[in-house]
Amino acid sequence: MNRDELRKLLERDPEAILDLIEKLFARIEELERRLHKDSHNSNRPPSSDGLNRRERRRQARESKKKRGGQEGHEGKQLKMSAKPTRTEVHTVATCERCNRSLEGVSAKGYKKRQVFDIPPVSLEVTEHLAEYKQCPHCKAVTRASFPEKVTRPVQYGSRIKAFITYLSQYQLIPYERTVEMIHDLFGVRISTGTVYNVNQQAYEAGKDTEEKIKDMLKDQPILHADETGIYAGGSLKWLHVLSTNRLSFYSVHDKRGKEAIEAIEIIPGYTGRLVHDFWSSYLAYGCTHILCNAHLVRELTGIYEDFGQRWALDMKNVLLDAKKKVDNRMVRLNSGTIHTIEQRYERIIKKGLRQNPDRDDGVIRRGRKKKSKPRNLLERLKSYQDGILAFVKDFSIPFDNNQAERDLRMVKVQQKISGCFRSMEGCMFFARIRGYISTAKKHNENVLTALQGLFENRPFMPHGAE
Repeated sequence: MNRDELRKLLERDPEAILDLIEKLFARIEELERRLHKDSHNSNRPPSSDGLNRRERRRQARESKKKRGGQEGHEGKQLKMSAKPTRTEVHTVATCERCNRSLEGVSAKGYKKRQVFDIPPVSLEVTEHLAEYKQCPHCKAVTRASFPEKVTRPVQYGSRIKAFITYLSQYQLIPYERTVEMIHDLFGVRISTGTVYNVNQQAYEAGKDTEEKIKDMLKDQPILHADETGIYAGGSLKWLHVLSTNRLSFYSVHDKRGKEAIEAIEIIPGYTGRLVHDFWSSYLAYGCTHILCNAHLVRELTGIYEDFGQRWALDMKNVLLDAKKKVDNRMVRLNSGTIHTIEQRYERIIKKGLRQNPDRDDGVIRRGRKKKSKPRNLLERLKSYQDGILAFVKDFSIPFDNNQAERDLRMVKVQQKISGCFRSMEGCMFFARIRGYISTAKKHNENVLTALQGLFENRPFMPHGAE
């Protein structure tokens, strides 16, 4: 709308100009609120904060403790080995005072020092000879069998394949740099195609483990769920995670919501307690819903900072005080303490709803009625009180969804390093192999040993998940 059109509108309908000004002011306020959003008052990741905001927050929570190890902290240091790999004896040839020869004089003792280092690394080449013999009686020729995995005249073994997978899928080193590292370490020139083929073999070998993880997740009493956007082949995909403290499952899908959840086939039949961050697609399923309070704390911080509404700060304190009480108890809170927490929670919601009434302007509009952010949050707090405060009644229920968020963290690191996945196949390799590695680590298994098992027909299998 240009200046002349505005002037005509002002002459014809002054009220319309007032409405327009109100809308513009509301839009400006909304945009200003967005400028103040970061990881402490919204669901944005800390990596998006920028250096200035991180520095201000760091100063605000600066501890009085001195930097470095604290008094009484049990440090870790290099200790002498009782069984050194090899020993070098440094002899004395002459007396340092009179310069006479000490050859043939027995040592009175030794002063000992040890150096820990990596031995020279080189590739070991094992030649397999399968003999064949001719029977002197019937003249038949009988041939020995090669080991099951020795199928070609020349090939790479399980240890170097495990190391290639370790570099590219666990340490998230891009293919070209993986090629460089293999050459620098072992003097062998491989191609990026070899890295791809090795990862494909690991992906195929990990199928049974992935199926076992899926089956076990369906029976867990508490399950964490989350999802994050990733780019593959230039288009947006969604990486979904379902996990516990012993199991990790990842799946890549074009969609974020119901279509992906149905395709993964874990949540639709799940009857336990699902921890998530209010994503509406999860709420459509009949399991018990546990809501992430860390997300709520950030939202409440944002409401208080953006709208200046005291109830949001009070509710944040209720949740954090309740968490403190839970953290300081070994078994459970008594019924009186729980009742007090619930009463405070409900009083604050009533106060907030009075401050943010559901206004009806009498105009009938299509679709869902637009509400303010404070009102929306208050209605969620009221509707899902049981799922939000579940952690005060049952200590096995977590306060937040940090388990799933930690399990997703490395894919964001991968995206920062490489920017995106080149193809959907690369995404799928990452998801399955990452789930395999994460689950092995949660079982205290060595990652390289577990990866080596993929190339030796003995993949790691999870057991006894808690």
